[in-house]
Amino acid sequence: MSFISLEFAVFLALGALVFQLARGPWRRLVLLLLSYAFYLTWNPRQAVLLLGITVAVYYTAKSMEKTASARGRLGFIALAVAGLLLVLVFFKCAGLFARYFPGRAGGNVLADVVAPIGLSYYLFKLMGYLLDVYWEKIPVQRSFVSMALYPAFFPQILSGPIQRAGDFFTQLEKIGNPLPDDIVTGLRRILFGLFKKVVVADHLSAMVDAVHANPAGYSPLELLFGGYCFAFQIYADFSGVTDIAIGIGLLFGIKGPENFNMPFFARNIQEFWRRWHMSLTSWLTDYLFMPLRFSLRGLGAVGLSIAIFVTMLAVGIWHGPRITYAVFGALNGFYMVVSALTLKKRNDYFQKRPLLARLRVFAGPLLTFHLMVVALILFRANSLPSAWVYLTHIIPGFQSAGISTFRFDRALLHTRQVALLLAGLSYAAMESVNWASRQNVWAARFSSAPWFVRWTAYYVVILIIACSAQETRTFIYAQF
Repeated sequence: MSFISLEFAVFLALGALVFQLARGPWRRLVLLLLSYAFYLTWNPRQAVLLLGITVAVYYTAKSMEKTASARGRLGFIALAVAGLLLVLVFFKCAGLFARYFPGRAGGNVLADVVAPIGLSYYLFKLMGYLLDVYWEKIPVQRSFVSMALYPAFFPQILSGPIQRAGDFFTQLEKIGNPLPDDIVTGLRRILFGLFKKVVVADHLSAMVDAVHANPAGYSPLELLFGGYCFAFQIYADFSGVTDIAIGIGLLFGIKGPENFNMPFFARNIQEFWRRWHMSLTSWLTDYLFMPLRFSLRGLGAVGLSIAIFVTMLAVGIWHGPRITYAVFGALNGFYMVVSALTLKKRNDYFQKRPLLARLRVFAGPLLTFHLMVVALILFRANSLPSAWVYLTHIIPGFQSAGISTFRFDRALLHTRQVALLLAGLSYAAMESVNWASRQNVWAARFSSAPWFVRWTAYYVVILIIACSAQETRTFIYAQF
């Protein structure tokens, strides 16, 4: 059951009604039942796996709490984290290993194994919970209903964001009737997320799919446009599903973490990753980078570089067992290492040159954006050879012998110019609304506007979404 479906709209409305009628601890049970009912619509067997892993984590945390010795606690956490990682690796890589496990009828034992929906998200949640308990940052969760609801919370299970256990359980303990302002804000976020997905992301997808299917068949300018369009597409798609998830959560009194903060305006690559997929990068920073950095602190800049590179490589591999994802992570690791090692010198240089410092304000985001466009071309490519053809054909002189030279197809270029312009304007509009809402400017002014102005705006957006609707495409990050 997709977020973008009539069935889900009915499910959400009925679920919100039952939640409002419930009282006290029954609300947590209602949310748990709603979450598993939603997950069962995808795959019942996967719901059994989710429940089994949750039970194992629940009792592991309680057993770890009862263990007095530090060595025993370390053994519990090491086995638990290793077990969760093995589950992740098994389901993510089953297809790669299928050829080594032949079946009786000439098939493969692992050929039909499919990674469960939301596996990466809920496993990272549960790993974070166990590590926080081990480090005594949070107490062991006594309520199994609350524990089971944490990884299964239906707005977040498809594509995140990855909410920390302490934040989630704290809100769950105080859960009550959602405030009217939260309901209004939640509905707006859902509407805004649908606009991003249906109007922006899905309409750019056809162009992006076309240029990546045959990069040698397009001109350098068209390939460059395709790269820009995928950057807009993946941002609109992923931030759109995040908006929907946060909006749904607000309807049930749970505020999820923000996942994006105007990333394409970041002044350097480090800042970009503090603004993009923030729940994942902050999770990896706390549970991978910081322990690794601490253990390598004696190596100075070399230790810092290793910690950064390994963390960014993990960002790439987290998406799945594809070489393009690993190269995407490695390239960003290279970006980050260079940026981190040169940042102080660059700051000192520009501090002494005020004029260049003013230019840096514009040049920094522009350079960062284009570095990420290159990385995202690798991310989206069907294979490394395809990515190589794509990147080398953007610059006319790099084309291999026998492959079409630069051409200027007016009709094709015109359609891509229009699409790129619309995507750019849509992105600017999205970020303007994001900024204004964060500053409480847009929300305050819009809320004080006459009712007919507000409802006219709502109906216009709904009409645009309805008129733009085409064949529903799965959210990009639902596959991870």
